[in-house]
Amino acid sequence: MSDMTAAEKTELALIPLVGVIVWRCAEHLPARIGIGFLLLAVSVLLLFQGLIRDVWLLFKQRQQSRNGVRQTALCMCVESTVGVTGVVAGLILAGAAADAKIFVSQLLWSILAVAVLAGGFAIKDFVFAWHPFRLRRDKDHVNLVFSWRK
Repeated sequence: MSDMTAAEKTELALIPLVGVIVWRCAEHLPARIGIGFLLLAVSVLLLFQGLIRDVWLLFKQRQQSRNGVRQTALCMCVESTVGVTGVVAGLILAGAAADAKIFVSQLLWSILAVAVLAGGFAIKDFVFAWHPFRLRRDKDHVNLVFSWRK
């Protein structure tokens, strides 16, 4: 934990706060929701978390006048891959006539939010590399330009 940046410590501290906020606002969220819409919601939350983090990193990078060397890489951020896959699967399920509805309590909404944000925090530094195919940690992958081809 000592090698964490101030931004990472702040993000980690905000996760339980978001859980409390969701719990307090959950009365405005649906008590019954289709699995597809729920998957869509948690995937969008994951992508939003990554977007906020990336905007912050770009802001800090610009503020420090440090232009990182941008390189093309055959890889993709795990967080974005999981989020986009969840959005696509959620849209497919939500559009299907068999989208089963489940009960989501106020507490479960809060637990889901915390779990998604904690999971997003845990996978934020990982990328899928295409050639060779592997999962690797790249703490500074904000400077990578993702590509499907060499």
